[in-house]
Amino acid sequence: MERDLFWIWLMSLTELGNQRKLKLLKYFETPEKIYLADEKSLMASGAVREKDCRYIRSQQHLYLATKARGFMERHGIDLITIENSLYPARLKNIYDPPVGLFAKGSLDLLDRPMYLGIVGSRKASPTGLKQARKLAETFSDMGITIVSGMAEGVDGESHLGSCGRVGSTIAVMGTGINVCYPEKHKPLYKKIAHSGLILTEFFMDEQPLKFHFPRRNRIISGLCDGLLVVEAREKSGALITADFALEQGKNVYAVPGDITRYQSVGSNQLIKEGAKVVTEPEDVLEDYVDMLPQDIENFHNPISLERAAEGIEDPEQKKILNYVAEGYTTVDELVTMSGMEIQAVNSTLSMLELDDRVKVEYGKVYIL
Repeated sequence: MERDLFWIWLMSLTELGNQRKLKLLKYFETPEKIYLADEKSLMASGAVREKDCRYIRSQQHLYLATKARGFMERHGIDLITIENSLYPARLKNIYDPPVGLFAKGSLDLLDRPMYLGIVGSRKASPTGLKQARKLAETFSDMGITIVSGMAEGVDGESHLGSCGRVGSTIAVMGTGINVCYPEKHKPLYKKIAHSGLILTEFFMDEQPLKFHFPRRNRIISGLCDGLLVVEAREKSGALITADFALEQGKNVYAVPGDITRYQSVGSNQLIKEGAKVVTEPEDVLEDYVDMLPQDIENFHNPISLERAAEGIEDPEQKKILNYVAEGYTTVDELVTMSGMEIQAVNSTLSMLELDDRVKVEYGKVYIL
């Protein structure tokens, strides 16, 4: 526990850049040794400047870290450090990998066969929003985990299309994990925290500062095997993410857009520069045949029954949720496994849908 506390302390040094933290860790090996170091030792590391030393020395107390740890325990927040086995291998290989990631939701999503980033305009056209959501649904149903930035527009639709489906979704935030931005996405935040995963490298209470978002974007692209851009303006965060993806050696895809719309200028330019055109999901899927989950029928939602059934007292509803969580996602399977009549299963599913516990779509049941 004390070891965790020193990691939280290191993350709390908001005025110290990530690269300097990485250099300090390389020199001192542990956050505790950094915490205990005097100014002479800090300067000898070559990782920090004199003003950084003064700042670190001024923060040599564990008040904030202890307070943050209590908040994390109460709200189900984890810290995944760069030395943790759960830390994504894809991120370790990028330039400037985050020292740690605060996480809320299903940590199982950090160990999936394939990840696809979907990003785009905050002010996307109705067509772009529809494309993003439908593509996210299709890819998630194939077992691909969708990664995006929880911004308005394309990001939000990508999360909505994938959250609660087979591959589910990861949202990478440009704020502290307890700060939902934009505020209108609070229902989406809760949904992802319940049946997806929220990640951020920023400490508690950090606000949506402008320079946070390019930093967030390198994590989105770093987590992914490929990046799909659905509408992007000429100068936009989506293009910054695409640049990061190219630097990281990832495949970049773009949906062609209306040449008269400003939302499509950037995505169309990506195509001119060599991004692969996507007009149907197969344009992406054909590049990852060996990575797609082969046992898709047994590849179910990463959500514990305890969280899915929280507050439910009806035994039949709990029974059905249990079987859905185990991967039985059709009505026929639920009838067979539960021993209930088909009318009773359908009635129970209807009650669970009304309570926003499950979604029944195209003959499949998904936990929300």
